[in-house]
Amino acid sequence: MGFTEKLATGKFRARWFDPTGVQRSKSFDRERDAVRFLRNVQSDIDRGVYVDDKAAKITFGEWAEHYMAMAEKRLARTSYARDRSYLDNHVLPRWGKVRLGRITRMDVDRWIAELSDDGASVRTKGGSLAPGTIEKIYQVFRKIVVAAYDEGRIARSPCPEHPPIPRKKRKVIRFLDEDQVVDLGSRIDDQYEAMIYVGAYGGFRIGELCALRVDDIDWTRGTIRVDEGLTDVGGLVAFEDPKTERAFRTVPMADLALEHLHTHIDARVDVGDSRALLFTAPGGGILRPTNWRSRFFNPAVKAAKLEPLTPHDLRHTAASLFISAGANPWMLAEVLGHTDTRMIDRVYGHLFDKDREQLRQRMSDKARGATGNGEVIDLRERLKRPVT
Repeated sequence: MGFTEKLATGKFRARWFDPTGVQRSKSFDRERDAVRFLRNVQSDIDRGVYVDDKAAKITFGEWAEHYMAMAEKRLARTSYARDRSYLDNHVLPRWGKVRLGRITRMDVDRWIAELSDDGASVRTKGGSLAPGTIEKIYQVFRKIVVAAYDEGRIARSPCPEHPPIPRKKRKVIRFLDEDQVVDLGSRIDDQYEAMIYVGAYGGFRIGELCALRVDDIDWTRGTIRVDEGLTDVGGLVAFEDPKTERAFRTVPMADLALEHLHTHIDARVDVGDSRALLFTAPGGGILRPTNWRSRFFNPAVKAAKLEPLTPHDLRHTAASLFISAGANPWMLAEVLGHTDTRMIDRVYGHLFDKDREQLRQRMSDKARGATGNGEVIDLRERLKRPVT
């Protein structure tokens, strides 16, 4: 419990012990203000929400630098570079000079609204910030604020776990058929023709494609292993483990893709080095995904007169081809490296409609066989009949 004392200046000093046992003090012009302050301090201590005023006076920018110094030691280099970029370009310009204790929920909501309002606070090359980008910016900000709360520098976090960010517009998912894959492969530089086939029939992410090596291929089983990916953030390139356990996987490949890959390796890859990259830059070395897309993939798409595509659409293409070959949602989640089937259902669910109809028909056929000379009526036809 604290106490007050009158100073020679006529002011009153409130003294109390914080939860760590350190004595604190604060001066007031009136005794009743000091008493009221002590009462509130004791209430905060009892409720476990006490925060030292001095701790809350540190600015967000000062605390962010402390946080990032610790984060640099535990994050992958590219993850740190990505967070650092969001912090420097989007977070610090707004919050850098604001004291931690002065950040309110209303301020945070207003900031998100500004970011969401056609990129009013900051714009990308294409114009406004995408909802996904706003989400990533916010999560960097929130991690730093929550760390301040965990350290007892603020009494509560003003950052909700799920902020009012506009929902992402559903992207148009593009799939290539087998003939379009062949056409696209014929339009790209010979050095990357096999890369089109491997991507379109294996469903690899572009970073995974650029990280595939000689010893990832099992020619006997016709599979390719995924155990790392190439990341390129802010000019920093690194090979990193997949982000989830399910992303470590072995993918069954169509013979056509393996044939193109075999031809590619014979002509361009040192098979004596089991860790040699399958796909490299034109002059050798690491193939940067962004460079490959702008220099080779985009011109090939244009030459093939296809709708605008991204390298990720090769992954969607593989998903559609796996489904047409009979893969169910669980099998597809496994070969694509997803942790469950929710994303599969959301993105590719409509592609299973034909399979559902075939399943219904097979069940009807089995039922017909089990009823002897009975007749199985097509339910859809039955429903068309008038009720009598």
